[in-house]
Amino acid sequence: MIHPEPDGLSLSLRPPYRPRALNIPSGHIAVWVLALLSAIGVVAYVLKLITAWGDRAQWAYPTVALMFVLSTATAAPLLAYMSRLAKGYWALPLRRITALYAIPSLLSFVLLIPIMTTVPTLEGRANLWFGFSAGAPFLTDALALAILLLTGFALLWFSAVPDIAGPPSRVQAMSPLRRLLYLNWSGTKRQWKVLKLANLTLGAFYLMGYAFVHMLLTTDLGQSLLPGWRSGIFPLYSGVTGIQAAIATTIITLALVRRFSPEGRRFIGDEQAASLGKLLLATVLAWFYFFWSDFLLIWYARLPGEVTALQTNVAITYKLPFLLALFLMFILPFIALIFNPIRRSLARLAWVSLLVLVGLVFDRIRFFVAPMANESPFGHAVIELPAPVWPNPLDVLFVLGTIGLMYGIYVLALTRIPIFNGWELRQGTMLRKERTYMKAHVLVIGKPD
Repeated sequence: MIHPEPDGLSLSLRPPYRPRALNIPSGHIAVWVLALLSAIGVVAYVLKLITAWGDRAQWAYPTVALMFVLSTATAAPLLAYMSRLAKGYWALPLRRITALYAIPSLLSFVLLIPIMTTVPTLEGRANLWFGFSAGAPFLTDALALAILLLTGFALLWFSAVPDIAGPPSRVQAMSPLRRLLYLNWSGTKRQWKVLKLANLTLGAFYLMGYAFVHMLLTTDLGQSLLPGWRSGIFPLYSGVTGIQAAIATTIITLALVRRFSPEGRRFIGDEQAASLGKLLLATVLAWFYFFWSDFLLIWYARLPGEVTALQTNVAITYKLPFLLALFLMFILPFIALIFNPIRRSLARLAWVSLLVLVGLVFDRIRFFVAPMANESPFGHAVIELPAPVWPNPLDVLFVLGTIGLMYGIYVLALTRIPIFNGWELRQGTMLRKERTYMKAHVLVIGKPD
């Protein structure tokens, strides 16, 4: 008889079930490390504001931190939406966990504002905006990112209303303002239909916003500041690597949830690990596909500006970050993920995911440091290779502290907000039935409506 518990979702999810927040001991070493890194990140940000305001070269490595946060925190909610769209039963326990990354994604907006003030005006500079006004990049980038972040919050809230609102009697006892905030939830058939439609609609809007924001920022903070660098593939590459990092972050988060939550050990198992391992392998292959496609286009065209950009990002100036990104984001994960025992083990996947996230830092260094540090972002092409710009101690503390602050905010959210969608898990248990087939007991999983 097939027992469902190891697969990650119990058949015996009896109502009333109210999911709980994560309970991490306050004295745990991970809590202290994240708290220390968060404090370092705040101090480094303030020091940058005081000492480097308006100096674009000094904000080169903070741009790396910005693009890491943007790639990871804004891509994670896409996993919740895509699983709903594809009716992925295995991802039911992941949806609230990934949607919660909408909270630390606010950090990307805080980082964007001082960075955008250092970008030169459009006059005489090749850019995405052509004949638009000089303020177009600053206003449009900030507005697009703000809309994306608000949409992520809306996705999180709509999916959490049935669990947070509680029974209808509790909602009716609230003040009119709170009832409006909780959508006057009573659990009617019409409300359930509207809720599911809102989640799908907002998810589609979030997907388009994610692609649009990545296109804007990779162009305005990267290609437009390095004359001659024209790549239509680079925004797609940046978006795909963001999804790769989001999957890696989700895997590490699930390992954390299983470690500190009895519910995590109940709902997260081999099924989730195997599926996420396949997705991570797919994005690892996509990384190489987009890199190789972009390389071939530049190699065969042999345009002076594009060749210089290739030499800067890959071959000469930032060769070391490229090689580290290549090994950590493609070669080592590919070798590890082709083995089934690694793909089906959440603990082993977490170590592979850590390599991917470290590689993402080096990948962002090779793409955004040279453009931000470029003293003359004007003209049609850069003929001479720029000198490499390596981080000073404050830059290192800024990047590490910002990443630590992002994960610190997220862990704090995990300890305050229920980590599972109770209503989706209850619906999911209704789709699992044990049947006898060919004198064997099998588990039949249906598809939601």
